[in-house]
Amino acid sequence: MEPTITNSSPVAGKVHVVEHDGVFTIFLGSEDERVITLTSVRVASLKETLQQLKEVKPKGVIVSGPREDMFAAGADINAIQSIVDPVVGEELGREGQMIFQMIEDLPCTTVAAISGPCVGGGCELSLACDFRIITDHPSSQIGLPETKLGILPGWGGTQRLPRLIGIQQALGIILPGKTLRPKQAKKVGLVHEVVSADAILDRADAIARKKAVPSPHQLPLLDRLLTFTSLGRYFVKQKSEAMLMKETKGNYPAQPAALNAVLLGLKKGTKVGYPHEAAELGRLLVTPESRALVNLFFLAEGAKKLGKGGKDELKTLHTFVVGAGVMGAGVASVLAQKSFPVILKDTSQEALEHGKTHIKKGLTKKKYLSSEDVASVLNRVECTTGELPTFTKANFVVEAIVENMEVKKKVLSELAGKISPDAIICSNTSSLSISELAEGIPNPGRVAGMHFFNPVEKMPLVEIIRGKHTDDKTVVIIAALTTKLGKFPIIVEDVPGFLVNRILTPYLNEAGALLTEGYDMLDIDRAAVKFGMPMGPVRLLDEVGLDVAKHVSKVMVDGYGERMASKNLVDKLVEKKMLGKKSGMGFYDYSGAEELPNPQLRELLGLEKKREVGDRQHIIDRLTLALVNEGIRCLDEGVAGIPGKEAAAQIDLGTVMGTGFPPFRGGLIAFAQSLTPKTILQKLKHLEKECGERFAPHSGIVQRAEQNKSFYEAVQQH
Repeated sequence: MEPTITNSSPVAGKVHVVEHDGVFTIFLGSEDERVITLTSVRVASLKETLQQLKEVKPKGVIVSGPREDMFAAGADINAIQSIVDPVVGEELGREGQMIFQMIEDLPCTTVAAISGPCVGGGCELSLACDFRIITDHPSSQIGLPETKLGILPGWGGTQRLPRLIGIQQALGIILPGKTLRPKQAKKVGLVHEVVSADAILDRADAIARKKAVPSPHQLPLLDRLLTFTSLGRYFVKQKSEAMLMKETKGNYPAQPAALNAVLLGLKKGTKVGYPHEAAELGRLLVTPESRALVNLFFLAEGAKKLGKGGKDELKTLHTFVVGAGVMGAGVASVLAQKSFPVILKDTSQEALEHGKTHIKKGLTKKKYLSSEDVASVLNRVECTTGELPTFTKANFVVEAIVENMEVKKKVLSELAGKISPDAIICSNTSSLSISELAEGIPNPGRVAGMHFFNPVEKMPLVEIIRGKHTDDKTVVIIAALTTKLGKFPIIVEDVPGFLVNRILTPYLNEAGALLTEGYDMLDIDRAAVKFGMPMGPVRLLDEVGLDVAKHVSKVMVDGYGERMASKNLVDKLVEKKMLGKKSGMGFYDYSGAEELPNPQLRELLGLEKKREVGDRQHIIDRLTLALVNEGIRCLDEGVAGIPGKEAAAQIDLGTVMGTGFPPFRGGLIAFAQSLTPKTILQKLKHLEKECGERFAPHSGIVQRAEQNKSFYEAVQQH
């Protein structure tokens, strides 16, 4: 009886095979599956298929996704989250390695025909093939993002990739969890060719039949020396460890584990490398850091669904951005990059020129964009000055002018009379009331806040602010657009400071309090960085701009009273025209090659003599508990929605993506829960006695501690 292939028909959740003149194409799923993940069922069907192919003795094998926009999006994250035993995780790694080795061992040419995302386990699968070709489809990308989930590539990625493209290029992908676009992947040797989507299967067939085989990637001499000699690897190890410590501060165990797995495999061979990789996968899967990062992944995926009902509206979107400053130009840039036509309006030609220059400068930094791509994006931005004409097509407005209520109201009111009565009107305000801005505008249900963070092109969060009249449809369309721009929306209520700035204010104020008590600013910032923040609070004030910080502080005090009052240090520096990094001088001096503390600071601000740092944990507690106390207050007041898991999720996502709260801690509420309500209550009471009533525990913390409840559970507010 001749061997046969049983998986020959498309079935959701499994692979299937199509044969053409001796060449077999394995499709990793069916066309109606939105995302292809390597679930246990799919991987089992792949294993069965490979066992049968071995007996069939094909002329060639092609591995393909079911559609031009999907190859394989990696492992099943739900399954990963359910693993609590490192042994189970190790077995998962060994099984994947064994199945991919079956691909490598097939007695014929194997080709990965990649179109769409090929990431994580999907990338590791492709690495087991003899050749990889990828389409130029906009969704095509390839890479190993596992470290972003707190784990390492566990299905052979740490062993195959360095041998293919050299240790330096491989670590440049593995350690930061990077994905590459097609041209980048071809340049480093990760794929052999970039082809059009309609030609990929024909090209893969020709390669599989050995009719026109691409040239193998040749490593340059230096890369061979660094990869395959002990002295070269020692040099890479020293350099990589120093870089990792600088960037992660030792808070992310996955990166050093991945580095060691790569080095061990190159030193002792894959017979040692593969088992080590699998064991490390099992160990990392159950670490608190991985748990936190996986949970954040799900929160981010949940945020993408907020705009699910508004996608159709995006097809006819014509955007209009008012204000060509840094924020307005940034918004225009991200819109144009996603193919939306943009009208950029300002009162002066000079401002528009600055705005266009800002956009072009940002685009030219993107190495994957050709000069034609840059020109195409710029051509989508139409600039205009003078009186507002009637923009009949503009149906989505983003206002990004000076942060002044009266000026904004005047511009929005004038604008509302010039555009469609159904056009959505958004303000990029960071602190002003959306409800007040909407006063006098016909159909105020279409008015909302769309708070981008600076720099717009890099910051992933957008706060969508619901005013008292904002309707649900408006919110959903804004959320859909936010997701389309590659950013993550959170929906918050119209309160002073909204969510992110409100939570940040007590944290920044506490840094000022520490300064006035004589603590050194470098010690304050180092403590915050040690905790996991990307920069300290003093440095953050300089980055934001002290004039902006002063304005936000006033809004917060007006809204919440003296508990939000600062020590007026920022005001004193603003009076001296020291506005932070943008003016060259703030708390730090930016005039030289190195950023140093402002030498005039203590005299200018009348600060106490320098105080010994003593216990760094004391600084960390004061900074972080100021955040936690305000964060729980926001949770219980419904600023991020009805108190409970969903609101807590928005606060966790918002604090990580908007404030720089350490991802490995899972977000502000997750961090608070890890300490427990009882511990937080105890610490806050201690700080209240020592530092004053600003640390008085919020009632929701007291109640949860007394009732033994989680921060993810709502409590009745008195």
